[in-house]
Amino acid sequence: MAVDPSDVHDRLPCANSVDALLRHLVSGALTEHESACPYCREQAEELRPLVTAVRQSDEQRVTAPTGLVSDVMRVVRAERRPGRTIVLDGPGPGGTEIRESAVAALLRASVDTVPGVVVGRCRIEQTARGVVIRAAVRVALDRPIPEATAVARSTMRALVEERLGLPVVRVDLDVVDVRDNGDGNR
Repeated sequence: MAVDPSDVHDRLPCANSVDALLRHLVSGALTEHESACPYCREQAEELRPLVTAVRQSDEQRVTAPTGLVSDVMRVVRAERRPGRTIVLDGPGPGGTEIRESAVAALLRASVDTVPGVVVGRCRIEQTARGVVIRAAVRVALDRPIPEATAVARSTMRALVEERLGLPVVRVDLDVVDVRDNGDGNR
């Protein structure tokens, strides 16, 4: 699967993309899920100043709402991703680092091949013993959770060990939702 730049960003615990939620908020066409989901509603409230500014720009000259800069900076400071990197081992002088967000995107994409499992938030921690992966997943109702998560865990472990060359200490998957989506795959 090709990784679209918009897929690099974290997803909400419900696995909904923040980018998709923002597009729907601006257009005024929230999905049924986004209207009911507590995670989407909470994120929508944080995005409210940005949505207001975008809507105003369509109507008139843009004037930032009071507090927009501080609201945006609060979100930026709270985001842990940009500064966190994983150090890859390699021969020779110098070093290679990869951002945690890039590893998380790779892990989410790798699990796309596992039927009935969708990865949401994904955190990677590099310890002296190796990598610890923590991820929130949704599992389709028609999939046995132990088997589905075992395959997802194995797929994630293989990606980190084989493609990044790092030992995996542990892969913790938190099943945050079980869904019946009609086709049973997503």
